[in-house]
Amino acid sequence: MGDTGEILVVIPARGGSKRLPRKNVLPLAGKPLICWTIEAALEAKLNARIMVTSDDDEILETARQYESQGVTAYKRPDELASDTASTADVLIDAVKAEQVAGHDPKTLVLLQPTSPLRNAEDIRAAMDVYREGGCEDTVVTVCEVDHPTAWVGAISEDSRFEGIDLSGKRSQDYQREYRLNGAVYVAGIAGLQKNKGLFTYSLRASVMPRERSVDVDEVLDFRVCEAVFYNQK
Repeated sequence: MGDTGEILVVIPARGGSKRLPRKNVLPLAGKPLICWTIEAALEAKLNARIMVTSDDDEILETARQYESQGVTAYKRPDELASDTASTADVLIDAVKAEQVAGHDPKTLVLLQPTSPLRNAEDIRAAMDVYREGGCEDTVVTVCEVDHPTAWVGAISEDSRFEGIDLSGKRSQDYQREYRLNGAVYVAGIAGLQKNKGLFTYSLRASVMPRERSVDVDEVLDFRVCEAVFYNQK
């Protein structure tokens, strides 16, 4: 197994959101959406530093409720709060802030707050895949797709549905396929800084169940997560 070195968990959370306004602090099953990710990071017990990076005072104030448990609330520069700011730039800035504070992280764990159903077990599983791969390739969490991509096509201007497999095969006759679910990313910080990007040439996958792979982008996603949490009670 590889040596991860010091681990930095980064939870990036902008204040702006067009399709679901203020989604990162919307109350989900009794607490702001972002709290589910912060608490999952704490429960994973990675012996890591945890940073919430945001441009928004309400989000940062929410994160400060966990300061006694080692969570840092970091206000990112204004230029990294726009729609055009890349995730890689936000992560590099977070790493620089850690280094200025006297820390030297070697491994980055990115947790998007829009994946509230992802739990501590999923985070630890992704870290295990990273270590088993020698800490060289970026690890991404994935889930199995609902339907074969052979059934996905395009619609032309005259309403023709094109590019799909019309062989009549059953879904179970196709090879299993997976998609990124955006819940957990694990990467080496040296590569992130050198390449200005999160992904290595080859990736390793940590598989999560579909029921924990909901990415909150609009109201329907939020309602699905609410239903899952309330059904667990």
